[in-house]
Amino acid sequence: MKFYWILFSTIFLLSIFTPTESLFSGTNFQDFVDSFVDASKFKFEGILSLNDSTISRIWSYFKSKYGRVYASIDEEKQRLRVFKDHLKYVLQSNLEKLRTFELELNEYSDWTIAEFNSFKKGLLPTNDLQQRNFDDDNGNNSNDEDSVRRSLKKLYRHHYNLRRLKRNLIHRRHHKKYDDKRGFRDWLLDLLVPNSNNNNNSKNNAQATSSFDWRSKNVVSSVKDQQKCGCCYAFATAAVLESLYAMKTKSNTVTEFSMQQITDCSSNGNNGCNGGNFGPSIRYLLGQGSKIATLQSYPYVGTKQTCKTSGINQINLGNIQFGAITEGNEKAMADALVTYGPLFIGLDADSQLFMFYKTGILNINNCPNRRQDMDHAMVVVGYGYDSVLKIPYWIIKNSWAQKWGENGYVRLAKDKGNMCGISSMAYYGKLT
Repeated sequence: MKFYWILFSTIFLLSIFTPTESLFSGTNFQDFVDSFVDASKFKFEGILSLNDSTISRIWSYFKSKYGRVYASIDEEKQRLRVFKDHLKYVLQSNLEKLRTFELELNEYSDWTIAEFNSFKKGLLPTNDLQQRNFDDDNGNNSNDEDSVRRSLKKLYRHHYNLRRLKRNLIHRRHHKKYDDKRGFRDWLLDLLVPNSNNNNNSKNNAQATSSFDWRSKNVVSSVKDQQKCGCCYAFATAAVLESLYAMKTKSNTVTEFSMQQITDCSSNGNNGCNGGNFGPSIRYLLGQGSKIATLQSYPYVGTKQTCKTSGINQINLGNIQFGAITEGNEKAMADALVTYGPLFIGLDADSQLFMFYKTGILNINNCPNRRQDMDHAMVVVGYGYDSVLKIPYWIIKNSWAQKWGENGYVRLAKDKGNMCGISSMAYYGKLT
């Protein structure tokens, strides 16, 4: 009896001094919810089929798992109402048969959408880099000779494009009749010899199933958490530079850079935890002689602080060259990804689908893709093809911790009309 009393006391004391979330770390919250919800009944009867007792148990588990303590009874009632709405949304979404992805309730389940947008995003869309190389207008190393050289280069390119267009028009007129005959010939050949075009089909299939992932080349750092600070732009900028520096130095390990430095110090165009973009972040670093602090010497704290200029270890990146990918051109984006490295992108993530994404390929109908709609910065590290769903996808690194999504990553449908603006605000870079 004494032994059991000692054992009980030990367990009780451990539960007091152990962080609440760690007690539930091995249990997925959505799995707990699903164990109480009859999905087929819910499908026909809606949220009312979840009685108060069931909701109360789910709510209590959520508060315990994530350590929620509210200031008043009124606040808890308001949070519970928000939680119920999210619960209904996630359950309904996961019951749709044609979904290519799955959602889950998570630590944001008692946040309003407005709170989530404020804390977990932070991209301010600008046009300062659109369709230009960044080193053409960064204000450094610019003189009259460079200006004339760039002007002559643009003029030559303009005349070259005009000549090429003229040649193409002549070529098309010359070959129009031949193309018509060739079309009839191919149709007749296919009729007489079935599968005669298999070579072309094989080429298309090979292209559709192609994949590329910078993570496999050990140049992508671990997923981080921006916490309650809208500085996703700083995380994305640091992540791109980390990969470029690892590629440049051919290092076996990735040197992690300080997103806190970008958040604190790049005030000309960025606004700390209230948003920013790629251009102002790079301009700040160029103004520092292309140097950036290591994460170890300038750690992230989740809020904007006074800019540190001493007592930090800074890495000289070398000459930073950046450019913007043609808006809406996913093919050019894929080429730039393979050629240069991971890409800084903006996305319209203003959806509960992003908020509660768990796994699969996000394929969102009517997702806005205008440049001005972009509200969250992330990093594209690769692309692939799902042979089961028969959908190509982008592999995107996020900054909402590894607990979110697929170990901190999201897959988004590729070549689907610029899904959610995946190529509306995309930038590549190079360190020389």
